[in-house]
Amino acid sequence: MPPAFTHVFLDAGNTLVHLDFHRVSDILFKEFGFRGDPAAMEGAEPKARFHVDWDRANMEEDRERWRTYFWTILSAAGWQDRARVPDALRALFAQNTTFTLWSRPARAAAETLVQLRDLGYSLAVISNSDGSVEAMLERLGLKQHLEYVIDSKIVGIEKPDRRIFDMALTRSGAVPARSLYVGDMFHIDVIGARGAGMEAVLLDPAGLHGHRNCSRVREIADLPGHVLSEQKRAGKSTP
Repeated sequence: MPPAFTHVFLDAGNTLVHLDFHRVSDILFKEFGFRGDPAAMEGAEPKARFHVDWDRANMEEDRERWRTYFWTILSAAGWQDRARVPDALRALFAQNTTFTLWSRPARAAAETLVQLRDLGYSLAVISNSDGSVEAMLERLGLKQHLEYVIDSKIVGIEKPDRRIFDMALTRSGAVPARSLYVGDMFHIDVIGARGAGMEAVLLDPAGLHGHRNCSRVREIADLPGHVLSEQKRAGKSTP
């Protein structure tokens, strides 16, 4: 049976925070006159994520992942010209450098972190980011619930490289088998965490990953109940 968890590590983007689709819509309207429906974009995002969730070695270039991701989102809202997606990305990421687009807290994000801490778990973030994630989490009031934040841009290592997970485990003094990682990308988050000997939970809001051999929850708000259920099933108490 799996041991009781003592540490919970979390991704940031699409886990604790989501794309601000209203801001995306505003930027694209200003730059291109395109007023995409934020609700349509948000509804398409899980499918977009699913399309790009495979080993990076299978994608010629990382920027093609972003083109595919945003094409799926924008086309759902009425964007018709795939050839202009790179132009849209340039406009969006020009704004992203001053204030990240992934800036909308997930539903009950703060409350979930408080619940996990109250249950006795130590919490930290491991994120593939551009150096801005810690400041963003601070601005949103989420960092106060975390021991620390590891940003791939700052440490020079990206998930799924196990070294970034090992870095977090060492910093926390955590035992890998008693550590849980929570993220939204199977090949980056689940495979990466497992490579470091950690357990993993995949966020699967649209139920698209039923074929995956991993634990799944719909949203971060479901995590405390899931962890408690797993601990009870294993016959273990909380930390």
